[in-house]
Amino acid sequence: MFSNKLIKLFVLMLICLSLENKALAVDPEVLAKKALCHTCLAKIYVAQGQDPEAIKEYQELLKLIPNDAATHFDFGNVLARNNKPDLATAQFKFAAKLKPTIPEYQVGLGNGLMYVKDFEGAVQAYTKACMLGGKYQKQLQTAQQYQAQQKLLDQYKEKVKKQQENTE
Repeated sequence: MFSNKLIKLFVLMLICLSLENKALAVDPEVLAKKALCHTCLAKIYVAQGQDPEAIKEYQELLKLIPNDAATHFDFGNVLARNNKPDLATAQFKFAAKLKPTIPEYQVGLGNGLMYVKDFEGAVQAYTKACMLGGKYQKQLQTAQQYQAQQKLLDQYKEKVKKQQENTE
């Protein structure tokens, strides 16, 4: 099932992860190796469909490299796929904040905001992605439609509320 190369990589990662000496943790070379190990493991778990294990690896990875936008973005995708929209959106926000000029990170943010029904924020994120050169017009139009429907729903609810107050 696994190739010899994959098994060797996995063994290398286990050795790398076993480096628990706190003094080595500040060594940039050791830190880079540990980050690479967690990255590889996370990607292997994602490829194997083992998302709970991938989530744990991303959590460990972000302890090592908390300001890596790509890691936040990838982690957000795994969380979104596992019906954790609030957590996914937080990861997408962080990725977009770290690298605001990457259209895909803005789209990730837009997707996350759509999950949590923040249509106005999604419109802003998709608009920014389009302005950065991304071809995300369809997502922007969908978010705009949802935003318009939400405004109509809010107006309707306000009207019903006023009618109920007048009848009491």
